[in-house]
Amino acid sequence: MYHGVPRTTVDIDFILQIEEDAIPPFVEFLESKGFAASVEDIQTALREKSHSTLFFRDSLLRLDIQGVYSEFDRLTLERAIPVNLFGTTIMIGSAEDTFVNKILFQGEQDLRDALGIFVRNHENLDLDYIHSTSSMLEIQDILEQFLKDSKTRE
Repeated sequence: MYHGVPRTTVDIDFILQIEEDAIPPFVEFLESKGFAASVEDIQTALREKSHSTLFFRDSLLRLDIQGVYSEFDRLTLERAIPVNLFGTTIMIGSAEDTFVNKILFQGEQDLRDALGIFVRNHENLDLDYIHSTSSMLEIQDILEQFLKDSKTRE
């Protein structure tokens, strides 16, 4: 939403780099804020290189937490940018990394989000980085088709 077209969503995706002994206090913090969290679930997700979904009270709002599982995850964390959210600085993925992630997953909403990011930021996007990252992820053909299709929508 930050880089593209704002829309209602019910999840927030996190890439989390955390030491094993920091998981229990992290879970305690999440629980104090109303999230249903489990030390074992997060540990298992990180060990299995999957994700853990944490729901907020009795709502549809959820946090999807994953670890740093790939070079792309590492780059996304390294390139994260600070954003002020209600008086708190948080780190979010750059426009380029968020765009590539949307192209990578290719869901219908992901591709709409990618188009919003592209249209809103195209003059400032580091296209060389996007192309090299897409090459690393072996999604160059998908990226090229997306870029071709986006030109016909303009």
